[in-house]
Amino acid sequence: MTKKEWLDLDIDQLELLDVTETEKARVKRHVLKKRGKTPILRRFAAASSIFIGAAAATGFAFPSLASQLPFMDNVIQFFSDEEARYTNFEDFSSDINLSQTSNGITVMIDNAVYDGTNITVSYALETEHDFGEAMKVKAPYWFDVAGAIGSGGGDQITRISNTRYVGLATFTPHFKDDAYPETVKITWSPKAFTSMSNNLEIEGDWSFDFSLERLEGDLLLVNRTVEQEDVNFTLQTIEFTDVSTIITYEQTVSDELLAKWPSATPIFRITDNLGNVYVDESSGGGVSKNNGKTFNGTTDFGTIQSGASQLIIQPVEIVSELSGEGHIEIELEPIVIDLKK
Repeated sequence: MTKKEWLDLDIDQLELLDVTETEKARVKRHVLKKRGKTPILRRFAAASSIFIGAAAATGFAFPSLASQLPFMDNVIQFFSDEEARYTNFEDFSSDINLSQTSNGITVMIDNAVYDGTNITVSYALETEHDFGEAMKVKAPYWFDVAGAIGSGGGDQITRISNTRYVGLATFTPHFKDDAYPETVKITWSPKAFTSMSNNLEIEGDWSFDFSLERLEGDLLLVNRTVEQEDVNFTLQTIEFTDVSTIITYEQTVSDELLAKWPSATPIFRITDNLGNVYVDESSGGGVSKNNGKTFNGTTDFGTIQSGASQLIIQPVEIVSELSGEGHIEIELEPIVIDLKK
């Protein structure tokens, strides 16, 4: 079917899932909406794995069906109604528009953005197999970033019709000495997709390779420290980009605390002076080079709401035995940041 035929379709007559009128309207916006953005430079090169000890992968992908499938256009909008952090994704992300078909499944990467710390990729799937209500990429085939020594993150896949799904992956690569590059080279080679509602698993041969330039942001040096009950927490920086707000931090815990509780992980409650809630007890990625005594990490969330003049960041330490046998929470004093006028 051509793009013109797609555009001439009566959306209300499509054979879709049983959805609400609001959801129908969202799908209709995706089919009819047009965008224009600066294309991204695609690189066809090997990329080393972001997982320590994993093998490097070389991927090649070529633009084909992706730019001709209206349901794939602006995938992020299927998620942005639920996640305020994706509000500006469409405007500042790069068009990837790559697709490959293998064993009855077409995988299509729509857009991606690199905010200097985190990478977000939107993609879509069209399949002739019945995966049911929910499906996932079979582990451990994650996104590989050249030069990274590790990574953390997650993804979600949402069903939008009997044969189509949209996905969103957000991950944070970690580089030696926290030296984040201006350009990241990414490879994604999923080997199989599995159903979460039946026993179906389909293997295939998909491989994508592309690069992203870092978004420019305004960096605020903070270096504010709060301390309580053997935990020393320093908020180092806040970076404001067009799509996100990123905080970096370092924490140190005492030997006495680690002897009793071998894990100490911060989560955050982040609000502003207007009452907007950005983070409600969520954490981000990080690394420790000395078994948890010190921990360097990042957490990101959406852009700051207009009119806010202060950002309130409260760290809460979750210290545990790692065995599920018990944990406690240590609330640290909130750190109040005056925002630029």
